[in-house]
Amino acid sequence: METTNEIVVPQHYNPNQIVTYKVIDSDSTDQTNWYPTVKVSDLEWELHQYRRDKRSLNKYIEHTGMLESRLPDYLDMDSEEIVADICSIFGFNPTKEIQFEATATITGTISVPLDEVANFDVSDIDLNVYAELSSYDGDVDVEIDNIYKT
Repeated sequence: METTNEIVVPQHYNPNQIVTYKVIDSDSTDQTNWYPTVKVSDLEWELHQYRRDKRSLNKYIEHTGMLESRLPDYLDMDSEEIVADICSIFGFNPTKEIQFEATATITGTISVPLDEVANFDVSDIDLNVYAELSSYDGDVDVEIDNIYKT
């Protein structure tokens, strides 16, 4: 009886085809998972995940090697320079929240009918003020303490 190692290529691609494959894992002691059966699309997804994880791991190994080679230089640097260098190696962009307070003066003129001037109270004005940060990310709260007549 003659055996051949001829590969049969299907006529069309079927991502839903069920395949059985051998898992090569020297760390596994569970013999039931040595020949799992899965759909081709699931196997393709696992391979895609593996390739992505492998690229991430290679990048991490490269960055760790760069960090390790720079360790002797860190002995002559201050902590801010070291942190900045590590951030540049790994592509980090750390932030620190800084609180601030600003004072604004708003002046204006309002026209009040003469028959309402006697009962008019300037603190009853509905004043809507809007503030926006033009650079950096953050939150701005606007609070109006008092409105008084000048």
